[in-house]
Formats: sequence, C-alpha cells, structure tokens
Amino acid sequence: MRYLLDKIIVVIGILMLLSWIVIPCYWAFKASVSVPEEAWKPFPTRVTLDNYLSLFNPTLEAILRGMGIRAALPDPMIVYVKNSLIVSLTASIIGVTLGSFAGYNLARFNYRGKKAVTWLILFAYVFPVFILIVPILIMFRYLGLYNTLIGLAIVHLAYTLPYSTLMMRSYFYGIPRVLEEAALIDGCTRLEALWRVVIPVAIPGFVTAFIFSFTLSWNDLLFALILLGSSRNYTLPIATTFFLWGGEIVDPGGLAATAIFAGLVPSILYMLVQKYVVVGLVRGAVKA
Repeated sequence: MRYLLDKIIVVIGILMLLSWIVIPCYWAFKASVSVPEEAWKPFPTRVTLDNYLSLFNPTLEAILRGMGIRAALPDPMIVYVKNSLIVSLTASIIGVTLGSFAGYNLARFNYRGKKAVTWLILFAYVFPVFILIVPILIMFRYLGLYNTLIGLAIVHLAYTLPYSTLMMRSYFYGIPRVLEEAALIDGCTRLEALWRVVIPVAIPGFVTAFIFSFTLSWNDLLFALILLGSSRNYTLPIATTFFLWGGEIVDPGGLAATAIFAGLVPSILYMLVQKYVVVGLVRGAVKA
C-alpha cells in the first residue's frame, strides 16, 4: 500500500511538472500560428505563419495591428536578432577565453590568496547587479561605449566571466595532472602542454561554458535597457517588451512568435552540442 501511494505521488508530481512546462509552451506556439481574432482561443481553427513572417518583413496589416509597436521599433525584428547575436557571441567568446585561463590558474597553481580570489569570483553572483548600474553608466559615457553593442558585450562579462572561470576551474580539476607532466617531461613548455594536451581534452568544458554564457547574455534585459539608447541597437529582449503597450498585449501573435523564435536559438545550440554539454557538466562536477 505504501509503495502504491509513493508511485501515485510521483506520478502526480510528474504530471504537475509537465503541465507547468507544456501548457505555457503550447499556448505560446498556438498564439504564434493563430490569426489575431483567435489568439486567445484554446484551439485555433485557422493556422497561419504570418506572425513569423512579419517579424522579418512586416506587412502593412502587422504595422497597423501593432499600433505603437512599429512606431517605436521601425526596423524588422531581424535587426534586433542580429544585435543579440553580436553581443552574446562576443561576451561568450571573451568570457570563455579569459575564464579558461583564470580557471586553469586556480586549478593548477598554489599561491597565497588563492581561496580569496575564488570567493571574490563567487561574490560576483551575490553582489546586487542594480548597484553597478550608475557607475557603469557614468564610466561608459566617459569612454564613449554608451549605446554601443561592444559596450553591452563588455558589461555582460559580469555574467559570463565568473561562470566560465568557475566552470573551467572545476573541469581542469578533473583532468589528471600526469598528462601535463608527461608533456613537460617530453620537452613541452607549460603553454605548449596547455595547448596540445589540456585544451583538446577540455573541449566539452569549453562548449558547456560557452553555451551557458551565451544563454545568460542572450536573455539579459537589465543592462540592455540601461546602456542602449537608440532602437537601431536594441537587442531582442528589449524589442520583445514593446509588444506591451499601456499594460496590454497589443499583438499576441507577434509576441508569441518572437518568444518562440528567441527560445529556439539557444535550444538549437543545446541540441547541436548536447553530448559535449552532458560530458562538461559531469566532468565539471569535480569537488575541488
């Protein structure tokens, strides 16, 4: 009887979790392929791809339906997708590159203050981000990086660099030191051993750190709102907020299509490198 009760509880929990995930996904997809008058109906009778097509080549009907949206966002959505890709790729590549060197340093070398450095990196996620907004805004205006994509990518290092450092540190701990020692005995320098031996083995860790860093940067809204002042430089999260006008969703089909498309980009990346991500997470779970 107790075993049956446990199974019932587990099944109910699984069904509740699936409902929590599936129902919002279904509603967003349903609204994205529905005509405007059926956007709020549970089951559409007419299916259309106009909501997706209008993101990249808006029709006159979509412009009129969007009211203030298209006036505030005069460019096709592909412009904001491109901006998000530029920022996310730049922040992820720089973050993973610098984070891998920092992680290797923390994993392989012993020196005074090493634990303090590790705690400071962890503190980067505890420190409230909004406290940094004013000084960052002042510095970026002075440096000429305000309202630039490269400036936003640099700020996103606050997300990507600490994560990449800790991820690669854990992964390097899982790589046996004897591999490097054998390379050093064979005449390699420390950098040659790192490039020829450690980095090829650590590829799953690099991929995992890159994917998660890309997702953190791709989804950022706070820094983008503060540092971008012209619609031409807006990223996709900012463009999505313009589908809300006066507290109402003025174009539910367009909003749903944008949300689905925004979620597809990181999802496709995850699927393409899934095996590396799994290996990277498992190998990176080594206790230091």
